Amino acid sequence: MTLKTSITTGGKGHLLALLAGAIFPLGLAPVGFWPLIPASMALLLILLEGQTPRRAFLRAFLYGMGFHGVGVSWVYVSIHFYGSAPVWLAALGTLLFCAFLSGLLFALPFWAYRRLQMDRYALLTFPALWVLMEWTKTWLLSGFPWLWAGYGFIDSPIAGLAPVAGALGLSLVAAVSAVLLRQILKQESPRRLPAAGALLVIWVSCWLLQNTPWTQPDLAQSRQVALIQGNIPQEQKWDPKYRNKIISTYVDATRENWDADLILWPEAAYPVFYHQALRTITDLDIAASEKSVAIISGVPRWEPQENGEQHYYNAVFVIGDGEGIYNKQKLVPFGEYVPLEDVLRGLLPFFNLPMSSFTKGAAEQPPLIAKGLSFSAYICYEIVYPELVRQQARDKDFLITISNDAWFGRSWGPIQHFQMARMRALETGKYLLRGTNTGITAIIDHRGRVQSRIPSFQAGVLKGVIYGTAGVTPFVQFGQWPVLGLCLLLLIAGIALSSRPIQEPEVRPLYHRSTVSRK
Repeated sequence: MTLKTSITTGGKGHLLALLAGAIFPLGLAPVGFWPLIPASMALLLILLEGQTPRRAFLRAFLYGMGFHGVGVSWVYVSIHFYGSAPVWLAALGTLLFCAFLSGLLFALPFWAYRRLQMDRYALLTFPALWVLMEWTKTWLLSGFPWLWAGYGFIDSPIAGLAPVAGALGLSLVAAVSAVLLRQILKQESPRRLPAAGALLVIWVSCWLLQNTPWTQPDLAQSRQVALIQGNIPQEQKWDPKYRNKIISTYVDATRENWDADLILWPEAAYPVFYHQALRTITDLDIAASEKSVAIISGVPRWEPQENGEQHYYNAVFVIGDGEGIYNKQKLVPFGEYVPLEDVLRGLLPFFNLPMSSFTKGAAEQPPLIAKGLSFSAYICYEIVYPELVRQQARDKDFLITISNDAWFGRSWGPIQHFQMARMRALETGKYLLRGTNTGITAIIDHRGRVQSRIPSFQAGVLKGVIYGTAGVTPFVQFGQWPVLGLCLLLLIAGIALSSRPIQEPEVRPLYHRSTVSRK
């Protein structure tokens, strides 16, 4: 019995599948040891080899449970600590969430992978299946595009591919690398050397893209910025008795930083609706205009409709030397709206969180201007959608994202969120300002590098310089569609080739009858 057989059969194989999935998120933030990503994928390939479709379903499901159980464990923090759910219910809710994603995104696709014998052409089908699975996360049930393989490579030698093919392009390289790694690990395989050569060529090619100047800072468009991190505890955020204190925190910090061109407050910095804070906003607008400073802030707002209904929006607005209001388009399920609201609202405290009845903003909205530069804004969850960011960033000078990640405490969630924001800066080739309540507040340059940041759970003001950029990245021009199109073609080709019957080698007789001598 070989080592591979001894550790991948029966219960040992099932346990290894769970562990293989669990090491994948360690390649992402905050651990960030990216070699674990292709290693985890290669282990999955090994564990699926020779399995029946039913066993492949089980092992892929267990892989997904390890994958999500470690990677999105922060969901428990939000449900228990801020949704007021008891420990058992928060744990059950997190478990069911992980099970749902594991079944839909891993078990079913890899059941089909073995059922259709796609592993016969794994170099075509496995990377395609993986990337299409990740893309599915952007739209399935309103979307949860978390834990993409590509994010782990933002500080790796192949990060230069991101401005060309985006995070999904990096995921594709990771999955291809996993298949080649599996081939290299096979004993006495004649394909080991070609696989190693192919792996080297792919990585060197991506590395050579690192210094390609797709965009460059425009020195004539430099702006001094100040980002305010209030560090307001979540339990105080919507408590009326802290309202004046919270607003004063941001107003006082703003008055101390009039030397900046642009001042950024975080998501929902005003713990009241826009019309309820109108006096403060008007006073700040006048003062900022006199100082020639633009203030960008998050605030909840409402609009009465002709039919008598009220629409509530999670918004960004600009005052002082700038203009514009943006209403958030991508809403967080349960955090900003409740699916099946008539049934679930009031059933549990988690379904009745503060500010969880927002309306989705329009796809087309007026431009935002601050200190003579145009920018696009993304509120919290929106920054994790590459296509949304790309479409809005196309003709903008810089990007901002504001968030309140206090909901997730000191878990991995806010750090993963920050890594995804960095990827958007790298993909678009534009400077990005990230303003948050409790962290991570940062200034990120056009190559996704962190210029400066404030530690989490620490109040402060981050000051620095940003630039508008000249040029455009291939990703901004073409988006994810070339990668998705390639993966679709690879999958179709792989399925077609896999459906062909296996040709049995022809066995020829050692001699013909006519040549046999007769006695």
